Amino acid sequence: MIIPNKFLKLDYNPTKDILLVDWPNMHSYTLPEVTYIINEVVETVRSYDIKRILTDTRQSKVTVPMEEYAGIINNLALQLASTRLQKFAKLKTPDPDRETISSNAAALVVGSIMYRSFESMEEAIEWLVES
Repeated sequence: MIIPNKFLKLDYNPTKDILLVDWPNMHSYTLPEVTYIINEVVETVRSYDIKRILTDTRQSKVTVPMEEYAGIINNLALQLASTRLQKFAKLKTPDPDRETISSNAAALVVGSIMYRSFESMEEAIEWLVES
């Protein structure tokens, strides 16, 4: 089921309780939209009582400074920690700085959300649905 959104693709699989998020590009001129997107993802998780997220970041481009990107990702992690989300899987980017930022954000919510990064969608889904 596609959840309508004008800035990003949110595809929800209710049988597996997985929200697939195609991560958007982030540029300085799109930061107002990025804030909106973060709030939309969190509100979708809350409204549908979603327990698992899979983000596909492989194709997204990030041109904002890494410090600013880290703030955005940390904010997302902390907001998601206030929901009933249990697992967060991410498809890896080739950018080691972005991977480090994601791992650091996950460390902020250790104990409330399990996090792992994967090379393939199949591995990520397998991990998300295992008990």
